[in-house]
This record gives sequence, C-alpha cells and structure tokens, in this order.
Amino acid sequence: MKTKITLIVLLLSGAVLTFSGCKKSSNSGPALTPKQVSSQIALNITQTLESGFGAFGLSSGLNAPGNIGLVPKGRLMLNAPTNPLCGTIADTTLNYTTTDGGVSASVKGDLKFAFNCTNNEVSGFNVTDNLTIAESTPEFSVSYKLIEDLTIAAVTPGSGTTNITLNGSLSFGGNFSYKTGSKGSGTQNFSYTFHSVTADDSGQIISGSADFNTSGTGSTGVWNYTGTVTFLGNGQANIVINGTTYHADLNTGVVS
Repeated sequence: MKTKITLIVLLLSGAVLTFSGCKKSSNSGPALTPKQVSSQIALNITQTLESGFGAFGLSSGLNAPGNIGLVPKGRLMLNAPTNPLCGTIADTTLNYTTTDGGVSASVKGDLKFAFNCTNNEVSGFNVTDNLTIAESTPEFSVSYKLIEDLTIAAVTPGSGTTNITLNGSLSFGGNFSYKTGSKGSGTQNFSYTFHSVTADDSGQIISGSADFNTSGTGSTGVWNYTGTVTFLGNGQANIVINGTTYHADLNTGVVS
C-alpha cells in the first residue's frame, strides 16, 4: 500500500505542475506564436525532467526507483558486495484509486524497471510505463495518459557524484476542466524524444537535446508545433520551431 500511495503522489504532482497553470475560460483561445510555445516548452521540459513526471526525475538520479518502494530505504546500495538488483526486472501492474476529503485520484496501467550493473554496481536502468492517471478536486479535474520508455545510465559507475545520461521517449497528454467560475476546459499534449541528455549529480541538465511535439487548446491558447531543444547548461537552452531559434531560460521561461 505504501508503494502505491507514494507512486500516486509522484504521478499526480506532475499533473498539478502541468495542468494547474491553465486559467478558467472557454475551450478556445488565441493561436499561440512559436515564441510563446517556446516559453511553455522551456518550463514544461524542466518540470518533466528535473522535478519528475511519472516514475523518474533527474533530481533523484540512480536512486529514482527507491521512490516507488522497489529498493529498501530508497537507496540502491551501489557499493554492496553482492547487489541483488543486478539483472533484476521489476514489473508492476497498477490499478489504484483513492478518495479523501473530496479529492479522488486513480492510476491504472503497467510500470517496469530493468536494472543494469557494471562490476556489480548499479550503473543504470530502463523504465517503461503505460499509465492512465486521473485526479478530481472540488475545483478542477484532469485525466491524462503517460507513456515512457527511458534509459538512464551513470557516466562514471560507482561514483557518488556521477553525471547521468538520459535517452528515450516520453509522452503525456489529456484533458482538464474547472468546476468553478467560468468552468473552462481544454487539452494539453507533450511528446519528447531525448538524445544523450546529461545531468550533473544535483539533477541540473548540462547538455544534450530533445525533439518535441506539442498541441493544445484552452485559455492559454491553441497551438500545434514540433521542434527541437538543445540544452546549453546553466539553465539555458536553444529552442527551434519553424526554423527560428529562441534562447530560453529553463527556470523562468523567459525567451529571447
């Protein structure tokens, strides 16, 4: 039960980050410009990777699986003489619903971790999932689909301060609606393919790139764009949409 509760909190915290910025309004809004979408992508990709969305976040590094109770005390015991995780595949089917104080939430689907080792030390893992997630409060409701196929690897296996690399794909999207005020609703969809994204031991992205596809409707506007993100380090990135490059601050969303 503890594992399920911890996981659902992590998954739904991502929903709040992604969908709570939508203001209450009608389904349609103005067409967003590439520059506006670049700002949105800058903030969204930071929330997705560093803060964690789904079962993994760069800030957790190689200890991320501990967040869902797969590893005792939430650590991978990298220097253990015999590591029971080496070659282990943890495959979980989730079908969990909870209601408390007018808030209901559910997570359904499949989640799998496969651990890799170098010299008997965990040096990375692959995480795949296909989850349907929903949350409803007295103020709003969200329902979305999360699909991940990510490979995380230590640059220097065995080091407590190693950088880590991330490759693979992540997509999520769905519907949101407000139950108060003007009772606005809309959709948001984001899809990323990561190429050698490298983060330091604190989870800060220092290099790599990602392709993205995003679309949506709602008070923030209507949009449908594809593009690329090149990470420059120090919280900065270049985002290219329709052949134009926008320099973005990943922490503030300010674009120039």
